[in-house]
Amino acid sequence: MPEEAISDRTEVTNGQLRITNLQLQDSGMYQCVAGNKHGTIYTSVELTVQAMAPDFRLSPVKPMIPAARGGEISILCNPRSAPSPVILWSKGTELLYNNSRVTVTANGMLILKNISRSDEGNYTCFAENIMGKSNSTGILSVREATRITLAPSGSDINQGDSVILQCHASHDPTMDLTFTWELDGVPINLEKEQEHYQRDSADESIGDLRIIHAKLGHAGKYTCTAQTVVDRTSASASLLVRGPPGPPGGVVVRDVKETSIQLTWSRGFDNHNPISRYMVQAMEPETEIWKPAKTDPLTVEGNAESALVVGLLPWTDYLFRVVASNILGVGEPSAPSSLVKTKEAAPNVAPSGVNGGGGTPNELTINWTPLGRQYQNGDAFGYIVAFKRKTEDTWQTFRVPGVQSHQFVYRNETITAYTPFDVMIKAFNRKGEGPYSLKTTVYSAEDEPNISPSKVKAKAISSSDIEVEWNSVSPVNGVLLGYEIRYWKAGDKEAAADRVRSPSLDTSAKISGLKPNTMYHVTIRAYNRAGTGPPSPSTNVTSSKAPPKRPPRNISWTLSGSSINIKWDPVIAMKNESPVTAYKLLYRLDSQSTPTLYATSKTRAELPLPEMASHVTIQLCATGNGGDGEPAEVHIPKDSGTSMMVENSASPFLTQAHVINSAVWLLLKCFVI
Repeated sequence: MPEEAISDRTEVTNGQLRITNLQLQDSGMYQCVAGNKHGTIYTSVELTVQAMAPDFRLSPVKPMIPAARGGEISILCNPRSAPSPVILWSKGTELLYNNSRVTVTANGMLILKNISRSDEGNYTCFAENIMGKSNSTGILSVREATRITLAPSGSDINQGDSVILQCHASHDPTMDLTFTWELDGVPINLEKEQEHYQRDSADESIGDLRIIHAKLGHAGKYTCTAQTVVDRTSASASLLVRGPPGPPGGVVVRDVKETSIQLTWSRGFDNHNPISRYMVQAMEPETEIWKPAKTDPLTVEGNAESALVVGLLPWTDYLFRVVASNILGVGEPSAPSSLVKTKEAAPNVAPSGVNGGGGTPNELTINWTPLGRQYQNGDAFGYIVAFKRKTEDTWQTFRVPGVQSHQFVYRNETITAYTPFDVMIKAFNRKGEGPYSLKTTVYSAEDEPNISPSKVKAKAISSSDIEVEWNSVSPVNGVLLGYEIRYWKAGDKEAAADRVRSPSLDTSAKISGLKPNTMYHVTIRAYNRAGTGPPSPSTNVTSSKAPPKRPPRNISWTLSGSSINIKWDPVIAMKNESPVTAYKLLYRLDSQSTPTLYATSKTRAELPLPEMASHVTIQLCATGNGGDGEPAEVHIPKDSGTSMMVENSASPFLTQAHVINSAVWLLLKCFVI
């Protein structure tokens, strides 16, 4: 370091080196040395002292300087220079000095105010220091000022309405004009907020703003700014948006009782329309549903700040909130109150679904539907069951603890089967007892019937079916549900009997699926919910012999005008078959008609043949006490003339045979009548 730099122009304070009045010879490397008893450390830095004449090559005065008439312009002069230069300005050949319209700042900036056409011309910045001097020139061009020709005006609208804020401007035609809008000083982004804000015209000189479906948050001071590159001008107007009230505040619950509370709140914003009324809402936390709460008086006027909420359930958690409304609608609800629980009270609802019955002999079983949590009204909850025989006057009562209790069984050897009792039930808690339910008749447990049906009769109606009849029994020991029929073959034990239960109180029944020509023993028993009663005396019945297996043979027919004459050989029953008592003919015209059943004791029949019929199907079988035998089926075209069926000697059954134009065939099929 040069010795002259350490003298009067240097100062070291707290490890900091300060050099004043820098000179070119001060350039060089400077080293800081710090040390103590533990050692020494070094750090270095290079100092370069620059010196140069003013240079405008990197930052000349702006060549073309537009300015608005009547406005203000600042022209920057900032050459590169070391040390800092002295700055002078001139217009043309005339030096400029500070006055009411012209200012040259300490850093060399030229400020012109209240610009007029006479200010146009060349402006030169002169810069000079000990190293030299330089200058730079720009041309000032004066343009017409931008002016708001139609300013926005204040508007008063309702929430949801739309409105146009007008803003028109004039400007120098050689320059572009743009409009921007602000709400309370915050720029409006028309692209991001196009749901509610839109430019209302494509004309460059019109910057109207359309506000669509206004919300309360769109109220405020709107500022329209029209600007060119040389100037800008603004105009403002206020928008008032009226709407439903804001949420009330400070909801507080006081004076909590069994079925009521006192609620207070503070008024929220009315949003420029008077509050007409308040609504109180309540919610039980487990339901998560807000419901209107009843108040006294029923209507809470808009100038109120408290209400008595009534009709609440005792011993129940609630949250409350308040909603204000005016002629423009219902506002947002307040924040919920703190959670409160109403006080306990005696139950005020009687249990429902009281019924009973069933169980074992000598018992009275009583059932009911447990009360829900909202009707318990307090802790230590239970039920009081009261009952008495219909023929008595004295009530017996029993306490059944437990919220979910739903049944009480009273056992006493003196209780006879199916005895009617009057029953009532009420709830209780530690605050008291509630009302009794309506009187209900409940019967004690049933016992098995002790009377058997009488006058049991049975008759065969076919080889596999019998019909049984009996006299009814009076309801004994309970409600008669029906009858149980037991039947078994002669020679078998009753324990192996088949059983059929009638689904009603009918005193007759048909039993099917029996074996032909077989004797059966039959008994009848009454039954109820408790079981089956004693059997009736048994009666015997023998099913009929089986029906003839062979179908009628040698069937022949003659078509004559409007009738068919058909005949056949008689069917002779075998020894193990029931005698033939008649013949059945199932007669069908064409394939889609409804068949008609004919019966005859003869071996011939005359059947009608309508003129429009084209085809006849006849099923023919023998019948007797054992039922219907195997049928023969005959298909007769109307134009078949005279035909007959013959026996195929190759088979014991009648099969297909063709006689006269192959017009007829026979099929063996079953049909049930």
